[in-house]
Amino acid sequence: MYTFTARGPSEGLFLAKQALEKGGKPIDTRNGTALEFDSPVLIHYTHPKERVIFYKERDANPFFHLMEALWMLAGRRDVKFVDKFNGRIKDYSDDGKIFHGAYGYRWRKWFKKDQLDLAVERLSKWPNDRRTVLSMWDANTDLIKTNEHKDLPCNTAIYFKQRNNKLDITVTNRSNDLIWGTFGANVVHMSILQEYMAARLGCQVGSYYHFTNNLHAYVDVLAKIKHIKPEYDPYLTIGEGGLSYKPPSFVEAPHCFDEELQQWFRDPNYPFFVNEYLFRTCTMVRESWKCFKEDDLKGAFSFAEEISDRAWQKACTEWLTRREIKRNERSKKTKSK
Repeated sequence: MYTFTARGPSEGLFLAKQALEKGGKPIDTRNGTALEFDSPVLIHYTHPKERVIFYKERDANPFFHLMEALWMLAGRRDVKFVDKFNGRIKDYSDDGKIFHGAYGYRWRKWFKKDQLDLAVERLSKWPNDRRTVLSMWDANTDLIKTNEHKDLPCNTAIYFKQRNNKLDITVTNRSNDLIWGTFGANVVHMSILQEYMAARLGCQVGSYYHFTNNLHAYVDVLAKIKHIKPEYDPYLTIGEGGLSYKPPSFVEAPHCFDEELQQWFRDPNYPFFVNEYLFRTCTMVRESWKCFKEDDLKGAFSFAEEISDRAWQKACTEWLTRREIKRNERSKKTKSK
């Protein structure tokens, strides 16, 4: 089994990529040739709140990552909201309206109960509990004879452990794309869930362990991140371009966060939240994206500069800058014809 320890996804991606390129086994898939580890993989994140990935070669969409994480935490499964930030995601819906395997919906509604509420109750009553398991896989609808669903949960269960006033989580995964999943969207989704649960329990965020039975990456995508550098981690970098700070709290008032999150979805222009992160970071990210989609880059940059969490601010601004450069290059080519 392979084990990687990293502060966050930037370091983790580099370490795992190097190992996969060196020892990965080629396989033919319906999506092309991929490399996979020949045994399960465990990633240990020591600083899960450092969840934003910055590699320009990776070109991760920070708008989509954060918005999808909020969508999950709200227990939603509709295509309409997340489709605004990733036009290809609807291809994984059976009917174009909902997702069969949406994690957040399975956390909060699928099993006719809110598993997050139950997990908080258990860990509050029994702080050393070893039976607090969050389920995402349902054998009744997922382990079936046909392949009728386009979207089945890749992450299947989450284990919570509270020790020394810190909450650790272990996410189990059946199959993960190294670039798009493990060190992209998944680390954002699951670390935000971890931070949310820790806030409700009144404890600190501990370690995040991600176990995947099959970790792989497609050869053509690996080639695009060939030149990433191991030292590129703005959370630690001192000087121009670096962050050198501790990420702010995602949940500031756990007693009303769920209610305010639902309000945030209902009213895009709602001006005040006790949980200020919802407005000062999440709303600014959403409004920046809205301007970008309306081809208003000036407005997009303006809202991005107002994002209070400097990690998301940096990631969104850099992503927009790359789009601006591409747009200018296309414009020059058009004029030269």
